[in-house]
Amino acid sequence: MKRSLAALLTLAMCLGLSACGHFVSIMPGDGQTGEVAAAVQTEEPEDGFREQGLMTFLRWDDFAANYYNDTPVALSVRSGDAYASPVFDRTSIIAACDALRAMKVTDRAGEAGTGGTETVFTFTMDGGIQYTVAFAGGQLSLDTGLYAVTGGDALWQLTFPGYGGEYDLFDLYFDEDIRAFADGFYDNMPIAVGRRSNGGATLNSQDPAVIQQVFQLLAGASIARIEESPDQNIDLTQTTDYIFTMADESYYTFSFTGPCLTVTASDDYGPVYYWLNGVDSLPYVTILPESTVPTFAGGPITGMREEIAQALAAANGQLEGITVLGVYVDYNINGQHGYLTLDGANAISFVQRVCSISAGSEAVQPSGEDITVFVTLSDQSGPIIVFTGDTVQQMVGTNHQCDANAMNDLRNTILTLAQDENNITTGAGSTSS
Repeated sequence: MKRSLAALLTLAMCLGLSACGHFVSIMPGDGQTGEVAAAVQTEEPEDGFREQGLMTFLRWDDFAANYYNDTPVALSVRSGDAYASPVFDRTSIIAACDALRAMKVTDRAGEAGTGGTETVFTFTMDGGIQYTVAFAGGQLSLDTGLYAVTGGDALWQLTFPGYGGEYDLFDLYFDEDIRAFADGFYDNMPIAVGRRSNGGATLNSQDPAVIQQVFQLLAGASIARIEESPDQNIDLTQTTDYIFTMADESYYTFSFTGPCLTVTASDDYGPVYYWLNGVDSLPYVTILPESTVPTFAGGPITGMREEIAQALAAANGQLEGITVLGVYVDYNINGQHGYLTLDGANAISFVQRVCSISAGSEAVQPSGEDITVFVTLSDQSGPIIVFTGDTVQQMVGTNHQCDANAMNDLRNTILTLAQDENNITTGAGSTSS
């Protein structure tokens, strides 16, 4: 698990403890009521404020005495009015508990609500009981006021998905097996990838190019934010699972609810819904059985599939209200692996060039290096076009021979764009041996 301990949130820190009894804890996805720890008694002695440990001050003595054996199942952070982001690994959770135990409350510092933006930390226990603490302006923030604290610097070095740190999609599962699957993907390739919609039948492909397409889209995703009101903002009835099957018949499933990756790392915390960048093309990866491949009579590759024809029409300005938003190209050319991210006129010109390439009518065996072109249109549709050597994939398992001169021209265009950073607005070509 990647855990670079960079400074988290230079925003003012808020540590708000809820009052005694029960409160409604809107945990991602389920809205269940959680029980919160008892509130602190803050009556000050007549001879002035007495320094004491933060956990003692909060009346968390039982928590402090037992968190190594009864470790919380989750720790979340919320910055101001933004989303709560959880981690589920014991290392981070214990580090946060140790940091709080090291803190001292030294004096009363001000009135409640005067410390600025709050940062709230919540520990979720096995069974759903929650302990919530917050800071504002570097001070402990309670309903009764602000309190000066010292120590516990390690708390602010923890990172959370969406709030810093090097988290990729596979890290969000906090699962060593999934991390190993991702890290060893190319050494231990799955034998198939499947897509299942709304719990129905699974459509599988054994094409290595398709398996890699799906994995690369997942691996290249970044976290945009976390959805805390899924019942209001996403369609919970629409689910899509991407399933990688291994040679030993084990499998790894990555599930989406509507557009959000959905991860349940702890039943006590509940599902977490992640909005991602970089996966818009995932639903358009072609996973079809060979028997559904229609006959291709030859000619421009726009005749192969409807979505390729639509992309060219959008690039030519022939579709009302639909334009080319961008193009992402993952390429292997002459032993060099790199990528391009194009938008604007460059994306339009590239789509026009690619879609005008001609191919023959007979299916051939693909060989050579891959160029994968991901086209995103403004209605969030768009084709994924896979070239292998001088062939282009029509559907899974079916490739057609392309015009060799057109393919050489395409490869030269890609290499030229990769060397000209002015042509690339959101990414840059890179090469590796």
